[in-house]
Amino acid sequence: MEKTRKSTQGLVIWAALIFLVGIGSAALVTPALAAKTTTVKVTTTFSGPKPTILPAGDDKAHVVGLGQRAGEAVFEDGRKGQYSNVFFMDWYRGKSMAVWGYSKIFFKDGSWFFIKWDSQFAGRDEAGKPIFEGNGTILKGAGVYEGIHGTAKFQNRQVPPSNEHPKGATQAKAEFTYTLP
Repeated sequence: MEKTRKSTQGLVIWAALIFLVGIGSAALVTPALAAKTTTVKVTTTFSGPKPTILPAGDDKAHVVGLGQRAGEAVFEDGRKGQYSNVFFMDWYRGKSMAVWGYSKIFFKDGSWFFIKWDSQFAGRDEAGKPIFEGNGTILKGAGVYEGIHGTAKFQNRQVPPSNEHPKGATQAKAEFTYTLP
């Protein structure tokens, strides 16, 4: 009888262990509910006053600057938002130019998201105007974009004057890839 009880206890212990290991294994292989990733194309057109330029001090061809721009962001699905940015630049005339900054896209419902970005000179278009390519990180948002995380990649080019931008503007073709909680 003692032998049968020990045998039964052993079976119960092994069954419990197998059950617990099974639950643990199921938890490891059961996928967590992942946030949906969204990729959307956006065209922004923006302009503003000339940037403030200062000599860097090491060479007369080396300058630094900062500026601010505003305009509109149009998403491929028809959404529109107000676009604004502040930027900083390091320009070595005739050699290189790097531009980086922060952008915000604000929507009528009060939602917005905020991006940190950087770009480099990438050549010239057919008219000889500079083209810049860059990447960004979507840092935060509010409203429907609360908890947003993602990336951006873009290419900027200058566009000729128009009624909305009489002194010309910059247009960026961007792709945002993001997740929301």
